[in-house]
Amino acid sequence: MKTILVIVLILFIGGIQSLGQGIEFLKGDYNAALEKAKQEGKMLFVDFYADWCGPCKRMAKDVFTLAVVGNYFNEKFVSVQINAEDPVNRVVVKQNKVRSYPTLAFFDADGKLLSRTEGALDCTAFIKLAKVVTGEEMSFEEIYAKFKSSKNDLVLMQQLLIGAPAYVGTLEDMERAKWIARIEKIFKDYIDLKMGPELINADDYRIINTFHHADKPGDKLMEFMNKNMEAYLKLGEGPAYFVMEYNNKIIENLARAGKEEYKKYLERIDGDMKLTYSVVPHKTMSARQRFTYLYDAEYLLFYKKDGEGYVKSMDVYFKELGEEARAIDYGMAAQQVYTATGGKVPESVILKTKEWTVKALQYTDISLMDKINFLAMLGDTNKVLKEYVEAKKCYNQAFMESMQMEQEMTKAMIQMRIKQKLAALDLIK
Repeated sequence: MKTILVIVLILFIGGIQSLGQGIEFLKGDYNAALEKAKQEGKMLFVDFYADWCGPCKRMAKDVFTLAVVGNYFNEKFVSVQINAEDPVNRVVVKQNKVRSYPTLAFFDADGKLLSRTEGALDCTAFIKLAKVVTGEEMSFEEIYAKFKSSKNDLVLMQQLLIGAPAYVGTLEDMERAKWIARIEKIFKDYIDLKMGPELINADDYRIINTFHHADKPGDKLMEFMNKNMEAYLKLGEGPAYFVMEYNNKIIENLARAGKEEYKKYLERIDGDMKLTYSVVPHKTMSARQRFTYLYDAEYLLFYKKDGEGYVKSMDVYFKELGEEARAIDYGMAAQQVYTATGGKVPESVILKTKEWTVKALQYTDISLMDKINFLAMLGDTNKVLKEYVEAKKCYNQAFMESMQMEQEMTKAMIQMRIKQKLAALDLIK
């Protein structure tokens, strides 16, 4: 009896495990997968990924392994994962214009691209994408055809806007440009028609975050979001940062142009935008104090061309910021000087940018990309100071750090730029 019970438990556990299996990816390349799809009369799903890609890993762990995903995909598709940065896959990656990871692509048995989307998806969105490809749900073209006879249908408009990035990603040149213009018009009409409480939901915020770009005062949508920030914060902090970026860009543009009006938008931070800016950490300084320091300093640097005044202002800022200061704060302060002046400032200012960059590089939690950037900046600073030996050391260290990068295309571009800096330095010496 005990033996039988053990066998039953083994079978039961085994059954659960088999039901829990996700997508069964073919162990082979694109061509082998396409051939298998032809033989089985299925379509082909390709996950273009990179080893270093966080969203790729999350999908592989949290989505591809789900039983509901595996059950659907294993029945409908032959699936294969392609490491987009492996040289052996260079041709298929180039053919399909894979630019970011993950890229999720669907093909028919003849290799014709049916759908492509960039970026990770959750389970629901991933299966919906697949069902559109199989025809179980309306395709983007079918939704658009229906929309043309009902142009004020908010449901159809939302479906088009949600599906647009994946659809447009399959197009090229003039056809792509044509559809981008159409989608921009649909987005504008959608916002105008739906502006109100019904617009405050996760799907519509995702649409807004994708399509809306505002840096001009009085933007109707941004002002609506700010006015309703209490409701938007129930969706997370994303909407607050989105609106905050809008106001900060206005302040920056006005301050750099020397228009005193920028101070009016600073006042909004602890005025009608107080709830929006409440997501900013404020252990040592309020959000209003923090951004006043930053944009008053930019006014001095970009409009007044007062590098020394900028340095004094930023030194006070860093003192007040105290333990909240991060590598990116020091690094960006140094980079602003070069953005505004190209390094054509008094030596005392250059020495201060060097000090800030050195401080930025002392942080242990600095990202690899920032570290490479700051090392190159430090090399540029030493070059301006005619400290050529130190400049070369910085450039060489930046090159060595770049060797750790896993994204081959980005690595190659960065290394080429560093080599150019080294070559220019050798010409001076």
